[in-house]
Amino acid sequence: MRKSKENILITRELSDDSPLWNLADENHHVIAKSFLEIIPIALHDIPVADIYFYYSKNAAFHFVQASKNSKIDLSKSQHAAMGKGTARMLSSLDLQLDFVGSDSPSIVAQKLLEYCGDKKICFVRARESTLSVQSKWPHEYKEAIIYDTIPKKIEIKEEIHTIIATSPKSLTAALNCTDINVLQRIICIGPTTLSAANKLTSVNSKMALTSSEEALYQAYL
Repeated sequence: MRKSKENILITRELSDDSPLWNLADENHHVIAKSFLEIIPIALHDIPVADIYFYYSKNAAFHFVQASKNSKIDLSKSQHAAMGKGTARMLSSLDLQLDFVGSDSPSIVAQKLLEYCGDKKICFVRARESTLSVQSKWPHEYKEAIIYDTIPKKIEIKEEIHTIIATSPKSLTAALNCTDINVLQRIICIGPTTLSAANKLTSVNSKMALTSSEEALYQAYL
């Protein structure tokens, strides 16, 4: 039996093959919007590392551009991605993927440690990253802060019944654009987003098992 139609707001733009679009086939209206504006940060001193770990596709894109501007050859290093979207971005930039993490941050950190714990690693991130993987890293590491984000004000005309939140900051921005009195639940991508949801609202919130879009889809179902 199908659920009654819901308006579902996802706080990121989706690729055409995202499993979250399947929600539109479940008799729901899916709205996928990025609530954060990306502000690149000039990086004139590129950290040297054996392996670079990218938290997001924006981190990957802007770090590669900064490296090209500094004439740094990243093909001599290894590259690790958090999530399939970040992996696709690195592949589109002609970089070979050596590791892709799509589990919870603690499991990703453990697997990454098993893969490259003896190598010099650099975490590439946003200024306000939750540091979900590197906070569990037991060894010395470098980092590159490559972009910042500021919330965007987006007009949402529909009454939103469910928010699928992909970061604490994007959730905050989305809540400012929706009617909280109509909102029924929030699906969160990870523990920091769930913590933000519980602090910001009394709406029923739950967390996906991993940080993948497939897990977010399953958490909704």
